[in-house]
Amino acid sequence: MFRNLHLLRELIRRDFNARFTGSALGVVWAVLQPLTLVFLYWFVFTYMIPRAPGAADDHYIYFLIAGLIPWLGINEGILRSTTSIVDNAPVVRKLPFRSELLVVVPNASALIFEAVAFGIFLVFVISTKAVPRTLWLLPFAFILQFAIQAGIGLFLAASYVFFRDLTQILGFFLSIVFYLSPILYPAAGRFEKWFAWNPMTPLLGLFRSALLADALPEVGSIVFLLVVACGVFVAGLLFFRRAQPTLVDLI
Repeated sequence: MFRNLHLLRELIRRDFNARFTGSALGVVWAVLQPLTLVFLYWFVFTYMIPRAPGAADDHYIYFLIAGLIPWLGINEGILRSTTSIVDNAPVVRKLPFRSELLVVVPNASALIFEAVAFGIFLVFVISTKAVPRTLWLLPFAFILQFAIQAGIGLFLAASYVFFRDLTQILGFFLSIVFYLSPILYPAAGRFEKWFAWNPMTPLLGLFRSALLADALPEVGSIVFLLVVACGVFVAGLLFFRRAQPTLVDLI
């Protein structure tokens, strides 16, 4: 990937252009979409649903958005990278380059949109609180998130070539993971030990620590997250490269 940074940059630019082609506002939507989302959740959970069980009233909206934005990035990156090889079949057939880059592109784009959303959210946080002293954790959380979703994306992109029903199953599976992750509610109560085995728990904890100055996840959770991120990325890359010779014949 590092040897192909120029190509990767051009592919990401192409992805952005294709995404906003024909729209009157163009790339302005990259700001308007996350801005609308942050404002919507802020309004709903501040004025329409002012009380939320399991979290302090004045903290819940920040807790929710700081967990929801990474999930939206992960969800978009995984879903789009699953079909990335099939969607770019002519490119894979005709051009001699590492097709892993086609899987990296939607994940990188998702993280760019996520970073814009976090920038807008950070303005909300700073307007009501001080600048978080733990903001330096944010790049670390982004890197771990990218490793996880890109690794999963590489595995799914290769698998989708062989099994086209995968997107239907994946949508259902991601819905289950959403509710089994501490996004809408904190990881507490009798199911807390089960949340500890979900990599989303320490990952979202890192984001909330960075943006809200919450307590850091335990050292064991951070080590677990590092192992999962590295393991998922390496396993996904190895699986993709093993399947790569047969992909051109099947797409």
